[in-house]
Amino acid sequence: MKKGFGVVRVLVLLLSLTLIFAACSSNSDSKQDAAVTNSANSADTGKAEDKVLRVRTYDDPAGYDPASVFRTENENIAFNIYSGLVSYDSKTGQIIPDLADKWESSDNKTWTFHLRKGVKWQKGYGELTAADVIYSYQRIIDPKTASPYANDFANVASVEAPDNYTVVYKLKTVDGNFPHIVANYHQGQIVKKEAVEKYGDQYKWNPVGTGPFELESLKTNQEIVLARNADYFKGPAPISKIIFSIIKDDDTAGIALQNGEVDLAMRIDRTETIERLQQAGFLMNTRQDRAVNVMVFNTTVKPLNDVKVRQAYAYAIDWPTIIKTTYPLLEAPTINLLPKWMDVYTSDVPRYDYNPEKSKQLLTEAGYPNGFTIHQLTTSSSGITEDLQLEQEYLKKVGIDLQFELVDSPTYNKRRNQGDYEISSRLLPAINPDTILFNYLHPSYTVPKGLNGARYDNPVLTTKLEAARSETNPEKRKQLYAEVQKIAMTDLPYMPYYSAHTIWPSYDYVINVNINPISQVNYYEVDMKPNKGK
Repeated sequence: MKKGFGVVRVLVLLLSLTLIFAACSSNSDSKQDAAVTNSANSADTGKAEDKVLRVRTYDDPAGYDPASVFRTENENIAFNIYSGLVSYDSKTGQIIPDLADKWESSDNKTWTFHLRKGVKWQKGYGELTAADVIYSYQRIIDPKTASPYANDFANVASVEAPDNYTVVYKLKTVDGNFPHIVANYHQGQIVKKEAVEKYGDQYKWNPVGTGPFELESLKTNQEIVLARNADYFKGPAPISKIIFSIIKDDDTAGIALQNGEVDLAMRIDRTETIERLQQAGFLMNTRQDRAVNVMVFNTTVKPLNDVKVRQAYAYAIDWPTIIKTTYPLLEAPTINLLPKWMDVYTSDVPRYDYNPEKSKQLLTEAGYPNGFTIHQLTTSSSGITEDLQLEQEYLKKVGIDLQFELVDSPTYNKRRNQGDYEISSRLLPAINPDTILFNYLHPSYTVPKGLNGARYDNPVLTTKLEAARSETNPEKRKQLYAEVQKIAMTDLPYMPYYSAHTIWPSYDYVINVNINPISQVNYYEVDMKPNKGK
């Protein structure tokens, strides 16, 4: 451990106590920055010692309402505030019990979930019952909520509660993947009606769940603080408080880690910073090939409505060279929408290896021999990164003039959810293949109702996709999914350009940082060993 770090840790703990006191005494009337404090859960319960974990996060919060929560940095916090009927094993990604300790289905069409008894809501809202599950479902599908995740429940015919601790979902068609839909992610997270009604449109800043941590305070451009939920049904977490410091620049975040200002850095994407921290002996908590990043082509605008133009765009760029030049530790080339570790992944799809002559030929055939100008939406916080600059240079060589439209993160999220762009990009984190294939390819998920920002609609693919979800024979199911991937990569509404790794550097006394396949960390598992380097 670095010399002098013990002093820094003491200062960090003192600062944490000061922040807690300030949050409790603040009379700020700002809705978004209002401290949300539960003194009963902030107090030492005697069951677990007080350990304060400081974590770097990389952008301003956008709220924690499961109906609208978006982007990994917000989803990570929501994942630890809420629970779903089921959840994901942090290492394997397998479905595990959460609010439901058991469930069954004899036909993959009627699913029965049995709730744990005695689960308490945060902030004194009483015991969780089946009524809360049904309310959460009805809220997501209510058009007034305008949730982009409503269509995830499109296959649900009815939801019933035979008693306070049993929930029965009846589906329209067979779906062996249905537990993924009610897992602790987006629409699967359970909310409390009374809390939603109390806070109204400010609920996203005042979330109430049943998870291991609750939101204590939030200060825009500064920090988000989570406090241990002493009444969590699995028992209090080892960590008593998590302070997420908002540090947008990766290099600044690396320096903060080296200076002992944070214990763990949520996602550092700068190669030079990662290399420096590796050399300094920091622990590299890593998830390889966690998800595929894609360019989203709005197929309703010219010239992107022409498949030849989309294919020309793909042939024009040498992504393996860009990755090798810019982020070799954080990215790997890929050829498909699905990550390689999914059991239905296939490599038997059209490839778009770098071929500028082929690109020019397709542009000419499409009627654009001199190219065209197109705009890509991105965030002002990340700016025009080196890989985007290289993308721009490659496209220029075939006559495509790529311009960037930079907006703040809230505007970026809103416009992506509305499909208000010519080209944008998305990371596709998922454990269930249907999360990607239905959300991004099925016409019923077209924005703003879902995440099909390309506005893609191919009836042949749709029929095969629906058949794949209903198929009970594993081999037939896998073949149907393979055909879906092949059609999607031929039509190319989305252009996959890299498979993302993620690295969360930390001190070695921070243990059990397991990043799951949807880039979330279950902080209930995380602990802090005594700092031997004091």
